[in-house]
Amino acid sequence: MSASIAPTPAAASTRFGRLERRGLLLGLGLAQLVVLAVALTIAVTAVYTAGMSGLLVAGTVWAPLAVAATTSVRGRSVVEWVPLLAEWQARRLVGGTTSITRPGRRLPATELALPGVAGGLMLIPAHDLGAVLIFDRRAGTVTAVVQVHGSGFLLDDAATQDQKVTGWGRVLASLCQQPAIVRVQLLHRTVPGGGLAMRAWWNDHAMAGAPWPSRILADLVAKREVTADRQETLLAVAVRVPRGNARGMTATSIGTIERHLAGLHDALTGADLHPGGWADERAIRWAIRTSYDPDAAARGHSASVHAPVSAPEPMGVAEGWTQVRTDTAVHAVYWIAEWPRSDVHPAFLQPLVLAPGARRTFALIAEPLAPGRALREIRRARAEHAADSAQRARAGQIEDEATHAELAELLRREQDLVAGHGDLRFTGLLTVTAPTPDELEQACAAAESAAAQAICEVRRLVGQQTLAHLAGAVPLARGIS
Repeated sequence: MSASIAPTPAAASTRFGRLERRGLLLGLGLAQLVVLAVALTIAVTAVYTAGMSGLLVAGTVWAPLAVAATTSVRGRSVVEWVPLLAEWQARRLVGGTTSITRPGRRLPATELALPGVAGGLMLIPAHDLGAVLIFDRRAGTVTAVVQVHGSGFLLDDAATQDQKVTGWGRVLASLCQQPAIVRVQLLHRTVPGGGLAMRAWWNDHAMAGAPWPSRILADLVAKREVTADRQETLLAVAVRVPRGNARGMTATSIGTIERHLAGLHDALTGADLHPGGWADERAIRWAIRTSYDPDAAARGHSASVHAPVSAPEPMGVAEGWTQVRTDTAVHAVYWIAEWPRSDVHPAFLQPLVLAPGARRTFALIAEPLAPGRALREIRRARAEHAADSAQRARAGQIEDEATHAELAELLRREQDLVAGHGDLRFTGLLTVTAPTPDELEQACAAAESAAAQAICEVRRLVGQQTLAHLAGAVPLARGIS
């Protein structure tokens, strides 16, 4: 008797393209070229007016400019550091790095005021969805939030994993077919208070007239309540406000946005995900509150799901060069500078987002590009590559493999667009949270090690931690420049 064993299908792999680092000429951007042109002008003028001695004397001016135009520090050119440092110093001088909420301050129930959000936000009810929308007048967007649950991706077989990855790909592709959708933020975070549900169940079902062994077990459950964490995934969708609604939303406009959100909800369900209902006012306030005050979840507020959350705004925010302190925690935000450039399993982010005992928030921000705009950007990039290549050939320089890889990625994206696929611009942000600055540095070291295991290159953002935290840890579907 013989038996044959069917080969186990291999899981589909994923590969990402290189981060584009092209410039207008020889890899230099516009600002770098302007500074270099000024340096050359000063040097040539000095030579023609005073000869070699004039060149040497003027070297105190043109030499630093030339160095600033052609060198980079931590992946950013010196010219690009100048405005960042100037803005940071200006904000420090005027007290813009600190924000304190007065205890007696009361905002209308329909308004939110968060640090880093100019003009404030307004909450608008969407009755058909039973939800609340977040209206940002200055950005011209309306944001809705939904909590999403999965069904165990890591324990699935390869075929099921492929099916789920394909379904999620269809959801992303559908975004490109809806011009009204500006941005989608998938936010996965670890929050304290994972034992609250267990404690509530135990109190309701096992503590009535319980004998002493049950009471001892209840004490153990109570201890677990304090130390346990839970995973939470939120999807925030920013929809463009229809024209003529810059100052306020009409019922017709809200109905149009509700139809977009209902279609996206159906797409998530079709992708074998389990989205809950769109967040109501309390859920939105609670999600924002726990982003600034993670200990609030551990204090037990989430156990009473009907309790109001009156003040989601942080009581205080103090921004530093590499971190930002909010009510009960200190945060450091990283940018995913490079995704894996070799074939990896779709679950490659597991060491980064599912580390036990680590308080991290991972945000994937996707901005769909219209096909016409995407094609124009790709063809402009190809033209810049061709001009850059011609300049290198005249200078006798050879092109490196990184340039070839960037060009191959552009060709692949153009082929996908011509074949009818969509194009999205992705940004990954990782927020590391800890109770104190010393613990934060230890947590950051562990996060950087986990990023290396996930074959991702991360860079800690500097001079913009408040805005980065707003984009990477608060479910508002905001971008970052």
